[in-house]
Amino acid sequence: MTPDSDQQIRELLETRTRAYDRRDAATAAAAYDDDLVLYDAVGPFVRRGEDPSGRLERWIASYRTPIGHEIRDLEITAGADLAFCHFLVRISGTMRDGTEVAMWVRATSCLRRQSGTWTIVHEHASVPFDAGTGHAVLRSELS
Repeated sequence: MTPDSDQQIRELLETRTRAYDRRDAATAAAAYDDDLVLYDAVGPFVRRGEDPSGRLERWIASYRTPIGHEIRDLEITAGADLAFCHFLVRISGTMRDGTEVAMWVRATSCLRRQSGTWTIVHEHASVPFDAGTGHAVLRSELS
C-alpha cells in the first residue's frame, strides 16, 4: 500500500464523518461509487446500484442533532486500484423523537480507485448480537 492511498482513504472516511456532523447528505454520499453494493445494518439488508443520497437524507433528517460518527481501530489494506478497510464506528446523537443514540457498529468498506479517485464500492455494517438472548449488543467497553 502506498502512503498516498492510505491517506486518501482516511480522508474519504473523515470527509464522510464531517458531513454527518454538518448534516450534509450530498457530501456523505459522494464517498460511494455508482455501482455500490451496501449491506446495511437496517433493512433492506442489501442495496444495489441505488443512489445512496436519498437514504442518507432520510437518516440524517431522523436526527434532531448532528450525527456523531467516531471511527476507531481503522485498518486499511490497499493495492493499486482496490482496497478494503475495517473499523468500529460509534453513532451518536438525538433523534427527532428524543431518543438518545449511542451505539457501536462494525463496518467493512471495499474501495476502488478510478482516475486517481477512491470510492466505496461495497460496504457492510453490522450490529453484533448476544447469542444467548438474540438481542443486539449496542454498547461496548469502548464507550
